[in-house]
Amino acid sequence: MSHISIDADVMRQHAARIEQLSADAAEAAAALRSVPLGGGAFGLLCAWIVPPISVVAGAVSAHINGAEDILERTGEELRGAVSDFETFEDTVVQAVRSIEGQLG
Repeated sequence: MSHISIDADVMRQHAARIEQLSADAAEAAAALRSVPLGGGAFGLLCAWIVPPISVVAGAVSAHINGAEDILERTGEELRGAVSDFETFEDTVVQAVRSIEGQLG
């Protein structure tokens, strides 16, 4: 028979760390958006590189935002799973106590 053991506090700490990674990704995306990539960003001789770098920066920003969303959702879902396990455990404990009480 299988046995599942969940340490709710450790799982919540892990969820908090994941949510911190989401905040870090949001900070990285904000830093990327704050960099001006105008025509003079690389000087007159390298002005040709601005359009390709803008495309790459846009793609990187989109991926960072996606990672931020996934990390945030993962933290929320992990907290939800911990809550579900605790609720289930409480239900089982109450059922067993009820059965014990009826048995005398």
